[in-house]
Amino acid sequence: MMQSGGCRIALVGTINRDTILMSGGGRTHSYGGLLYSILALAEIAEATIYPICNVGEDVEAAVRELLAPHPSVRFDGMRFVSEQNPHCFLAYDAEGHKQETLLGGVAPLTAERIGPFLDCDAVCFNFITGMELSLETFQEVRDAAVGLICMDVHSLTLGIDSNRRRFWRVPPQWESWVACADVVQLNEQEGALLAGETLDGDSAFRRFGEKVLSLGPAALLMTCGERGCRAVYRNARGEVEVQRFGPSPVGTPQDETGCGDVFLIGFTWAYLQTGDFAEASRFANQVAGINCCLRGIEEIGQIGRFSGAEGRSVPSLPQEG
Repeated sequence: MMQSGGCRIALVGTINRDTILMSGGGRTHSYGGLLYSILALAEIAEATIYPICNVGEDVEAAVRELLAPHPSVRFDGMRFVSEQNPHCFLAYDAEGHKQETLLGGVAPLTAERIGPFLDCDAVCFNFITGMELSLETFQEVRDAAVGLICMDVHSLTLGIDSNRRRFWRVPPQWESWVACADVVQLNEQEGALLAGETLDGDSAFRRFGEKVLSLGPAALLMTCGERGCRAVYRNARGEVEVQRFGPSPVGTPQDETGCGDVFLIGFTWAYLQTGDFAEASRFANQVAGINCCLRGIEEIGQIGRFSGAEGRSVPSLPQEG
């Protein structure tokens, strides 16, 4: 268990360029993906942060400008490459359904690129595009890592067609992917896809959670939007526990973008300090709720102030009633 101060956390994923196309014709441009995890962690944690990713030179200036105010973020694991940076187009229809199209793309990461950071206290794999690295690379990394490995399944559940449009699918060899992590995170739709059934009921969620834990992870986290999150984990006695954690309302919801990314690093930071799955889940829930009340990358710098994390330690959290 890592106490605050001197912590080293590596974040593996993709920094996206995003364009949102609304049904009425509106269009917004922003940056996202791994940036949500990086910037939120820089605000709430006393940690040295190592993003590990390939970034297209077409967005280098913008990325450097966004990260410049944060000396805790190191560029050792980042490489600016000649390929066009991933550019995600999200088109919404009048009913709120979205079609995601992904243009551009950078080379996958290799075990050699990730290797120098495997002595960090934690390495978080956030599959923003699902193409960050191969299963073989992930397995090689698992064998060499000495710290906590967390993963957000995220876009491993998305295929891509000949027109670069994303579609839902069960990830090939998904059991082998999750077996590489100590902590697995996914949302309700991703969980239902992997489980082959909806996970609304406690018995279905426990059944799926026990299957995931049997593959090797110590905990499964499922984010449930405005209803908080659920967790399955083994307690100190080795018994399987299933818990629900309600939402932590802090204001008026504005934008849910990046909430899963913030949840992942909130959990990681709190768990490194406490070694307690329940407390880490509550804290992750809290910071994800705060992110929902902020507008995009531009306001994420306020997350530390609202979470009470200025002191760089896990704040007192409300107990579940």
